[in-house]
Amino acid sequence: MNARSATRVSLDAESVETIVHLDERNWLVRHGRGDKAAFAELMNAYQAPMYGYLVRCGVPSASRDDVFQEIFVKIHLAAASCQPSRALRPWLFTIAANCVRNHLRDEGRRRGAGEVQADSRPSGDPGPQALAEVDETLAWLEQALPRLPLEQREVLLLGSVGGLRLQDIAAVLEIPLNTVKTLTRRARLGLAKALAEHVAGGGTGAAS
Repeated sequence: MNARSATRVSLDAESVETIVHLDERNWLVRHGRGDKAAFAELMNAYQAPMYGYLVRCGVPSASRDDVFQEIFVKIHLAAASCQPSRALRPWLFTIAANCVRNHLRDEGRRRGAGEVQADSRPSGDPGPQALAEVDETLAWLEQALPRLPLEQREVLLLGSVGGLRLQDIAAVLEIPLNTVKTLTRRARLGLAKALAEHVAGGGTGAAS
């Protein structure tokens, strides 16, 4: 099967909470037996949350498809060496986290230290004031997330987008559980403080 061509799918970055049912316990066994439908089922189940993870980690829009493809190619190639008894979801996000980390570090070296690219949120038709304020806040958060330190962003998104437990995040990132808890708390406090400053400043402009 051509894993790279299989990744040419239509992705909806807004549907990050959508998880298609997948028999995860048997997926590695089926894939190892050469079941061609197994890989397509995996992609259908994980394309939305995985792509949402890339978006919120701050992978630039021009690079997301390439990073997404790289993740699933690596999954395809590494599946034979993964024990069928291993929990599938943490294993998938271990590969994703490594790909994202490597890509962002390469991007940082190319762009220069301290520069972060944040995609602008397309504006929609004006609506009621309350909805406009919600849209503005969401747009601000999309810009604010990539400005968190990478280690804070990773733990926050592996939990909120990846749906991993704290113990699984610790295993994915190979750090102590207490470190995961500390980084998660710092990420949430950092966003809360920045959002409070944003609102106090009138709620206009990009995240600072």
